[in-house]
Amino acid sequence: MRKTVLITGAGSGIGRATALRFARDGFDVLLVGRREERLEAVRNALVQPENHAVLALDVADRKAFHSAMVQAMSEVPERSLNGVFANAGIGGANVYALEADEDRWDEIMRANVTGAYVTLQTAHPYMKMSPLEVTHAVVTSSVLGRFGVPGQSAYVVSKTAVLGLVRSLAVEWGSDGVLVNAVCPGWVETEMARDSIQRMADDQGISYLDCHAQQCAVLPTGRMSRPEEVADFVAWLMSKEQRGITGQGLDLNNGSWMS
Repeated sequence: MRKTVLITGAGSGIGRATALRFARDGFDVLLVGRREERLEAVRNALVQPENHAVLALDVADRKAFHSAMVQAMSEVPERSLNGVFANAGIGGANVYALEADEDRWDEIMRANVTGAYVTLQTAHPYMKMSPLEVTHAVVTSSVLGRFGVPGQSAYVVSKTAVLGLVRSLAVEWGSDGVLVNAVCPGWVETEMARDSIQRMADDQGISYLDCHAQQCAVLPTGRMSRPEEVADFVAWLMSKEQRGITGQGLDLNNGSWMS
């Protein structure tokens, strides 16, 4: 049996860091994302690149995802899917408009909610067939699933919605031995975060560094997380030691929101 994990949004940031971590731990990694070049670059950076597969697709495309998954699992029959990390997503603002194509609501909901749903449903049969007693599904939510932010209603709703998805599937799949959880990061030093901070800096007429410092100053720890920290947390959530946590949104936010 070759232990295997599926990671979406694997071409950068948290997804890339998580792929590196699982490859070091001896997993085959199925790298999923829209940009094949980025995924290939990540695969080439992994331990034993030949053990891993690139699935370049839109995670909300059910038929494309199903076909790619069938191929990736059948071409190496020894693969057993230990877990899935539904990490793909997009951020940014949205503004209501009468013309739908002028409002990013549909785009954000498709990527963040439908994409997570399709990812988990595509992976579920393979986790259910695994000889392991327990397998794991983890979704990337956000601290913004905990509170609102002006001008980002679509992103906030999408990250709140996946917490509901996690709770529902945890109940539905518990008898299959599949544990389903979400991670809710705060600021993480990624390309998406840098873009958001730059937009905030531009709106305030200050430098990127000043805006970054401003955001860190309101955090109890005074710092943002690194992608590797989230990767380590996901690796533990999917470990054999983790057998009793399911249906939860788990916070890694440097204290920006406290339960």
